[in-house]
Amino acid sequence: MTVSAIDASLGIVGLGACLPGPPVANESVGKSTGVELEWIRDRIGIEARHHAAPGESTSDLATHAARHALRDAPVVPDLVVLATVTSDRSVPATACYVQDRLGLSGAPALDVNAACSGFVYALTTAAGMVRAGVARNPLVIGADVFTRCVDPTDRRTAPLFGDGAGAVQLGPVPEGYGILSTELWADGGKAHVATIPHTGGWFEMDGRAVTGTVLEMGPKVLNSALDKAGVRLDELNRLIVHQANPRLVRKLGDFVGLETDVVPDYGRRTGNIAAASIPVTLTLAHRDRPFRDGDLIALVAVGAGMTAGAVVLRWHEPTA
Repeated sequence: MTVSAIDASLGIVGLGACLPGPPVANESVGKSTGVELEWIRDRIGIEARHHAAPGESTSDLATHAARHALRDAPVVPDLVVLATVTSDRSVPATACYVQDRLGLSGAPALDVNAACSGFVYALTTAAGMVRAGVARNPLVIGADVFTRCVDPTDRRTAPLFGDGAGAVQLGPVPEGYGILSTELWADGGKAHVATIPHTGGWFEMDGRAVTGTVLEMGPKVLNSALDKAGVRLDELNRLIVHQANPRLVRKLGDFVGLETDVVPDYGRRTGNIAAASIPVTLTLAHRDRPFRDGDLIALVAVGAGMTAGAVVLRWHEPTA
């Protein structure tokens, strides 16, 4: 495993999310897949998800989320890092389109592909580039239009996924706040477990293998990041987990022994939105029950690759 310590003076100063269109209910998904509504509710736990409109791209959603994150941010981005597996085009990076639409000409822009772990990888990449002197105020986005990668008639995958984008603006925070540590992991030997064939086709997943890796590696990367930050699990005020599905989120929460009020569940409203899951959940959790100054928050995700990552941060709430 690779563990990195991050300068704690870099923290989140802006949050934003974009969930396109009206919620798509289980009735609609059930009709296209032939799945009983009870099966979706009982086996998966998802009640709704959002689908991008025809012609609506990953960069559209990413730009919208970024503008929300920048609305109250006290800094101007000087770097754009976008986590996605559904880039607008193979070349150039989708982050370049977002950079242009935000009027950030000259700011470096790049994409990161680590599937559902992508946002954690992107956040770690951005923080490392700050340490390297490349930037001071990175904008980090997770965005995916994943429903276009899923066979709409496949009962195993179509009910699971949605589209969306989330963004965080990073900037200076007082010493002792901000990103305290990160942990990243990958095992390419399991790359076949969740994949979209290069020759085209729909997303394919071995659900049992994915669940096993989530329950094995999620706690491992989380505990490693906590150890590096000098923080105990029971000190966490919120654990933001990749919302693969509500059943798996709760299973992971139970596995590490944290109550439901510490582990927010928004997947029942959004479905699995891949790289957007962590920043969207973070944004919605702060909106519904605002983080307090000094709160300890951890982010943890496991995705295709197989990849996994965790971040520990201390929230800073500026005084009025």
